[in-house]
Amino acid sequence: MLRRAWLVMLLACGHDPTETVDGGPRDGDRTETIDAKTPCTKTAPECAAEAEQAASDKFDHALGDAGTLALFLKGVPKGGDLHNHLTGAVWAETYMDWGRADGDCVNSSSHSAVNHSSCSTTNVAIPTMGTFYDSIIQAWSMQDFVAGNENGHDHFFATFGKYGLVAGAHRDETLADVATRAADENELYIETMFNLGKNTGTLMDSLSSGTIAAADLPALYTTLTTNAGFATAVANDVAVVTSARAGYQAQLGCSGASPPSACKVTVRFIAQVSRTGAAAQVFGQLVGAFEMAKASNQIVAANLSSPEDDSASITNYNLHMAMLDFLHTQYATTSPLHVTLHAGELSAAYLPPGSNANTFHIRAAVETGHAERIGHGLDINNETDPAGLLAEMAAQQVLVEVCLSSNTQILDISGTHHPMSQYLAAGVPIALATDDQGVSRSSMAGEYTRAAVDQHLTYRQLKQLARNSLEHAFVPGASLWSTVAPYAPIATCAPTDTVALGDTPGNACAAFLATSEKATLEYELEHRYLVFERAQ
Repeated sequence: MLRRAWLVMLLACGHDPTETVDGGPRDGDRTETIDAKTPCTKTAPECAAEAEQAASDKFDHALGDAGTLALFLKGVPKGGDLHNHLTGAVWAETYMDWGRADGDCVNSSSHSAVNHSSCSTTNVAIPTMGTFYDSIIQAWSMQDFVAGNENGHDHFFATFGKYGLVAGAHRDETLADVATRAADENELYIETMFNLGKNTGTLMDSLSSGTIAAADLPALYTTLTTNAGFATAVANDVAVVTSARAGYQAQLGCSGASPPSACKVTVRFIAQVSRTGAAAQVFGQLVGAFEMAKASNQIVAANLSSPEDDSASITNYNLHMAMLDFLHTQYATTSPLHVTLHAGELSAAYLPPGSNANTFHIRAAVETGHAERIGHGLDINNETDPAGLLAEMAAQQVLVEVCLSSNTQILDISGTHHPMSQYLAAGVPIALATDDQGVSRSSMAGEYTRAAVDQHLTYRQLKQLARNSLEHAFVPGASLWSTVAPYAPIATCAPTDTVALGDTPGNACAAFLATSEKATLEYELEHRYLVFERAQ
């Protein structure tokens, strides 16, 4: 009965425990097989280990052929994408389709989208093919980019303003597109960032004047939260979250008789707050994020975005950390909001003259900003006492969201210059993420490919990174795992001679899974790995 309840629970969460992945059948409780020709007659865990080895061997053989490797890695279960900027996730071709349908135009020289009311001889219709079509793709992404008068850093960040008009008009379609791509690549979960809490931020901005210092934060908070318009601002911010969830699911047709696989991808939202904005606006949006999380489980975290090496970002960095420190205490017992921060996405080549930002940003994010995850963390070696900081992050299990494509494109950091191997050696958990896959012209499978080819990770290391992504996802509930180095399930869900981890669970495990959304996602990932590896 409990097993049946577990199946019903998975379906309610958007996961089908009977589905196949890459042609592999769901075996339930019966003895596993490596393939149809060579049945495995050992215990279920031993058969699972052999299937994992077969997948690892196939991965090793695929390393010599780009096409074979790409196909293999597309099918590999990937857990979650924890660092995903919503408007940067959609490819330029899709944005052009939407803009064209809206009647929008593109400036013939700047390549920026303009509203249909401004079409002219210089603001021309969005083409469907040809040289100008290709040049728009290049302006809206990193497609075919070659450094010259413009470097990769500046070109990357300039793309967002060029297609921003279209993206702003298609939030729900953008979310649906992200979920569809995730499903196509065998992902289970996404935490995507977009601007939230703007009503509360605007209210705070209207109530504040002059320069803000850390000492002013308690009084500003009181001024904001006691204002007559505060409750309405928060309610309006919550309504945006509710609307976004309903909107993208409607776009996908999730309530229909035959919903697409994208509806099975769990999507949660992160409030993205621009660190280049006015200090009062930033503080108000952060307050709004903590308040929204009290009312909606769809928003799970806050993050500060925009270029970290921007002069405003650097000037206000310590103030932003003080804001998060204050709010961490203020909402410690009342809001479930988590914090993940862009930190260490820096290179000396792009820092303002005389700046020492790369000596403390990661540490400040962890120690003062209370970040549970760090986005990028590229300049760890320039931090004061990097070995000590690595040890601290390992002890606290602060995960680093690694975005290999954008690290290469924005800061030209790859290969042995990338600190991924140092994080792994120090025991700091990492997970692969897409960052802005539409701008980067990449995908989650593309990030796995870079990890395999550029960082020389093994199949089992990639599998561990997928597990890390769900273990460190901001999902409520107890973990499936009793230990994570190496990963070992809790005793209740431990495999038996006849049931491998990922098979239909026994009654006790099913009862446990019914209490935890996190463990349910993690068990589904194990199921998908079991199916994938049996098929190799």
